Amino acid sequence: MVSTELGACEWFVWDLRRSNLLDRGRLDQIVGEFLAKNPRAEPPALSEYLVRQNILTQFQAERLLQGKTQGFVLGPFTLMDALGAGSMGTVYKAQSKTDSNSYAVKVLPRRSMWNVRIARRKVRSFEQCRHPAVVPFVDVGTAGGMHYLAWPLVEGETLDKIVQEQGRLATNVAARIALQVAEGLDVCHQQGLIHGLLKPSNIMIGTEQQVFILDFGIGCLLAETEGESLVDTMSTANSVTSGLDCASPESIMDPTNLTPAGDQYSLGCILYYMLSGQYPFPEGNAAEKMMAHQFQEPKPLQELNPDVSGAMLEIVSRLMQKAPDSRYPSAGAAIEELRPLASTGNTPLPRPILRKPAELPRVAAAAKAAAAPSTPKAAPAAKTSPAAKTAAPSAPTPRPQTIGSLPTREAVRGAPKAPSASSAPAAPPPGAAPVPGAKEPKARVIPGSISDDEAVSFSDDQLGPVGIALSAGVACALVYFLAVLFRVF
Repeated sequence: MVSTELGACEWFVWDLRRSNLLDRGRLDQIVGEFLAKNPRAEPPALSEYLVRQNILTQFQAERLLQGKTQGFVLGPFTLMDALGAGSMGTVYKAQSKTDSNSYAVKVLPRRSMWNVRIARRKVRSFEQCRHPAVVPFVDVGTAGGMHYLAWPLVEGETLDKIVQEQGRLATNVAARIALQVAEGLDVCHQQGLIHGLLKPSNIMIGTEQQVFILDFGIGCLLAETEGESLVDTMSTANSVTSGLDCASPESIMDPTNLTPAGDQYSLGCILYYMLSGQYPFPEGNAAEKMMAHQFQEPKPLQELNPDVSGAMLEIVSRLMQKAPDSRYPSAGAAIEELRPLASTGNTPLPRPILRKPAELPRVAAAAKAAAAPSTPKAAPAAKTSPAAKTAAPSAPTPRPQTIGSLPTREAVRGAPKAPSASSAPAAPPPGAAPVPGAKEPKARVIPGSISDDEAVSFSDDQLGPVGIALSAGVACALVYFLAVLFRVF
């Protein structure tokens, strides 16, 4: 198919070819059949047709319409949809070329680095961890300058969203959730695998009342192995600051000090959250939370929820002891305490709300809004190459320039947000001529950045995660020195 036959869809078809999502022969056949019936079709109409035929996903179509062609294929995985962003990276739904199953693939920002040799050894160690609550770490790799981690995809709703929507949970329900988590932890701890980042957003309730532990394996990358750290300092600091609400005192002082006892402390914080509806130390900035985990006691749980049984209060208290030696000798011992409480009553676990994807017409609507050229664009010549097309500075393009990073679900699907007075673009005066090449300002979402609900800030200044960790460490050391000094006198 020559380029002159593509008409207005030429640049979109070129981008499709560069994306490696479709075989060249199959792509030309599908596009040829569509344009034979719709010779004047625009790229949004072609993309909508490809989505309706299940050839592209909505995520892929919108991304291509924005002129972004890179990063769809990472090793054996093809990215199908954006699921969300966290402290270490953005998570995507992906399909494996090997077995056609669905996986959750976390794409790390380009600045993150790790020792792939050691990381792959950690992946193989998860083959020995067999428990329904553990979503095993299955692959790690680098493709096109992007680093990725992969787990089998599970569906449900994370615990933090469930508590936010439904409020605090009954004691027996919280005990059943904690029991499944503790059983999964115990199996992994026996194999020398530590989670290290347990928090409500890493606990998912499935549709069949099954509890899943997410992000199992990232803690292994953060821990120092064979005398070297698997990931860079920035990635480690980002993970620590994003998980402060449930981080153990010892991991706050040393992010690579990940132990089974640390997972117990995090489990205690999760239980506290489920039973009270709030974190143990909900107030304050990052440094204040670090200090609180070190030296303060949370508000008594029975004051926040008088219905919590005495046995559960004792379990939470022991799990959240400051000194690791004061906690349970193992997750197995905590299981024995939780099992009687989990067996009382027959209240089912909270039922997750499976959210439907955006409606299909939004693909074309968003594409037309983003691709509307400020000035008419002439169709390229028949032999114009993609490189020449993108390199020509004088020809205005109807789409944003290609960038390598991948957007989050909110950015891709154009979730409506109320613009502030300062950020809203000024409307042009009536009758004013459009500025050639002008682009509408849009919020930029950087994969791997800390999301709004995970952002760490100080009262006046905002420091990076490394600065926060260092300042908190200095503060804790000072408090410890003063405590020892006064004990001497």
